[in-house]
Amino acid sequence: MALLDTRGATALTMRNIAETLGCTQASLYRHVRNREELVTLLVDRALSVASSVPPDEADWAEKAAWSARLFREHLRRHPGVASLLRGTERLGPNSLAGMQYSLELFIGAGLSPRLASAAASSLATFILGSVHLNLGLDRSDPEESRHLRLLYRSRDPAALPLLVQHADTLAEVTSDDEFEVGLNALLTGFRALIQNADVAHG
Repeated sequence: MALLDTRGATALTMRNIAETLGCTQASLYRHVRNREELVTLLVDRALSVASSVPPDEADWAEKAAWSARLFREHLRRHPGVASLLRGTERLGPNSLAGMQYSLELFIGAGLSPRLASAAASSLATFILGSVHLNLGLDRSDPEESRHLRLLYRSRDPAALPLLVQHADTLAEVTSDDEFEVGLNALLTGFRALIQNADVAHG
């Protein structure tokens, strides 16, 4: 994780890992078959944050939001993990435990297993997309906002009237703002699915 955090995913070679751990490459192969297996295990270990338990008194939506924010902050602290996430990395023990947690949450709220699985996956996809889209950016940085403001104001108002007109407001929108709007929209949609399921069974 330290190597990934400081030097990025491209540094995760068996040679670099062995040097970082102070061992030989041959000794690594006694524990893993290849780099791909090691990366899968690394990502799964990084996802162990999913085992953190939200407050007991929270309802399903509050628990989902709590976990989503926690997962996003974890990925923002370790952006290299986000860059490594693919479909197969979601099949490790910690990932499966996270899937079990999500299914319990959404099935318990009233969704069918099929819809619960889709809801959990869509929420995870949204979190990852939010992190990926903002890698290397700090939208809360005043200098970043200033550059955006100047960019929007400098556009041709005939071609991009809304960007020019609302330049000041648009430049102040942070990645946190975007995330919270998207998260609330998803949870609102999940509530509608649950209500529709209740009506169908009522």
